[in-house]
Amino acid sequence: MLLAISALLAACSDLETAPEEVFDASKESGVLVLCEGNFNSGNSTLAYYNAVTKSVENGVFQRANDRRLGDTGQSITIHNGVAYVAVENSGVVWGIDVATFRVVGQLTSSQTEHMINPRYVQVISDEKAYITDLYSPYITIFNPKTFACSGSIHTKQPNVGMYASTEQMAKCGKYVFVTCWSYSNKVLVVDSETDEMVNEIELSSMQPKSIKADCNGKVWVITDGGYDTGTDSYGENAPHLYRIDAASQKVELDITLPTDEAAVQLAVNAEGNMLYFINNDIYRMSVNDETVPATPFIEAPADTYGKKHKLYGISVEPKSGEIYVADAVDYAQSGVVYRYAKDGTLTDQFRVGINPNGFAFTSGKTEISEGGDPDDDGEDDGVQSLVNKVYEFMPAPGLLVNGYRITGDFIHDGATMQEACEAVLSNWQKTWSVSLGGQGGYVVAGFDHQVQNSNGDYDIAIKGNPYSYQSEPGIIWVSRDDNGNGLPDDTWYELAGSEYGTENETLGYAITYYKPTVPGQDIEWTDNQGGSGIIPHMEYWNSHAFYWQDWIPTETDSEGRECHTYYGSRLKDTHTYDEETNMSQMPPFDWGYADNNGSDYFRNPTFNSQQSLGYYKISNAVTSEGKPADLDHIDFVKVQTGQTGWTPNLGEISTEVYGIWDAHIKNKK
Repeated sequence: MLLAISALLAACSDLETAPEEVFDASKESGVLVLCEGNFNSGNSTLAYYNAVTKSVENGVFQRANDRRLGDTGQSITIHNGVAYVAVENSGVVWGIDVATFRVVGQLTSSQTEHMINPRYVQVISDEKAYITDLYSPYITIFNPKTFACSGSIHTKQPNVGMYASTEQMAKCGKYVFVTCWSYSNKVLVVDSETDEMVNEIELSSMQPKSIKADCNGKVWVITDGGYDTGTDSYGENAPHLYRIDAASQKVELDITLPTDEAAVQLAVNAEGNMLYFINNDIYRMSVNDETVPATPFIEAPADTYGKKHKLYGISVEPKSGEIYVADAVDYAQSGVVYRYAKDGTLTDQFRVGINPNGFAFTSGKTEISEGGDPDDDGEDDGVQSLVNKVYEFMPAPGLLVNGYRITGDFIHDGATMQEACEAVLSNWQKTWSVSLGGQGGYVVAGFDHQVQNSNGDYDIAIKGNPYSYQSEPGIIWVSRDDNGNGLPDDTWYELAGSEYGTENETLGYAITYYKPTVPGQDIEWTDNQGGSGIIPHMEYWNSHAFYWQDWIPTETDSEGRECHTYYGSRLKDTHTYDEETNMSQMPPFDWGYADNNGSDYFRNPTFNSQQSLGYYKISNAVTSEGKPADLDHIDFVKVQTGQTGWTPNLGEISTEVYGIWDAHIKNKK
């Protein structure tokens, strides 16, 4: 699988064998606690606290979804019953149903042009949200309903020490104020109506970390002052608190805080008239005040030696005004959450995961049911039904076939073909991807009904993750259950695409892969055209010792080597690789292929969602002689990786599939 160059900087993790647990928090108000974990350890977690019973459930994301949250959970925010969780080092923003804790959508770095390490999410409207980034000089724009990326905003920030970061955001009127944290002293101003950066506000202190808007049209910013790096001190290393007038976009209050403490955070109450901030201890002040209190509102807990704990996050429950504070303790053990009444009285404390850093408050109801679609409004929006069974999953070798660093394995070692097929269908039901590996790798799926040939309209839809600069085309095959046994064992017909019948496609192609014999070995292949090559083993993307799946059958060649041969068609390799920039380009073909950014991969304007899908016509089916198949309907679909290329930065070209649907579109494109 080839991914965007910046994608999936995540820690490896294995799926657990325990079944997914069923949760129902729809009838109660509670608190979701995001625990960052340790960088490069893949141990971020999500906890749920019932404020009424004072009970806590730890690890609810993994327990509800049978997969880990990822590496370095940075932030959490709730909108319309969905918790958006940015997992920075994994390069993913999850959408999680706040009642069931089940995933209802995701946006990964590979699905965007500029997102690398997502930090914070700011919802602008029901159909638009922004994502800031640690490394990228862009703010990503996406649809919070569909998780489709719709663009980006160039922040024009210089790269300093690899960082061109944007951090927390606060919306005041139509403007979004954005802090630039790493090695910067800027607050950016973005017009949310035009999605353009319109101003930069320069601060007197380095590294603005946290930002909140109040009820007076003011924006509050706290900096950590920069870090003291010994002989090369960066910044004055003293935090500041600022008040910015949102209308004039001018700083009107600048207060130097007395304590040198990098773990600074801001919070406001629901009314927006009371400001809370962490600076070693916790302080509270009216937004009308011109000075900070001389003494803390709440003192940080201390250990037996009098050393204060590292308070890491703070938030105010909007209905009760209670204050929730996250304590990282020593950044290694399980963290603690303190619950304080409005007057600062401690009412409860409980253990959660490592480095708790953020809170999100549920309202006791959700707009998305378990397994639901964030775009489902009860109306027919074009895509009629997902395939209901996967019959074969025969991926060729590939570095992301069994999973990848963003979420770990989705098929366990030693899996059977049936288990692999069940895992594929489970992924598709969540609109998660499946990689088909190198050339020839394929998946076969079927519907619980016949898909009729509309004789010229689009009949099936297949979701991939192509971009204008990166396509991994898959050849599509269809079959009809002529013998009536309910199995895909009848004739297969290729859906002729734009390259069919040209020098860019080879029919009757066969490629043989040779099973590796030692860990970390590249996988060799030969074909019936006299060609040969490898599937490279790339530890960075997948640390598995072998990129060969246990359920794939093998035969023995004349030299005694175990191997497997795949048959189908092959498309000409069109990729390029620039050694100087370490960038790859995979241009799309015109039309007719899965995971290909051609003219038939589009956002249907009749849909409620903004989701892009590839649409394909049964009328393009041809026989092995190249004649029209004239199928009145189909029962089965097969998608096969169509190219053999690979690049040193990203590995082999392999088609990705997120689902296959019966898709008779109401209005023709």
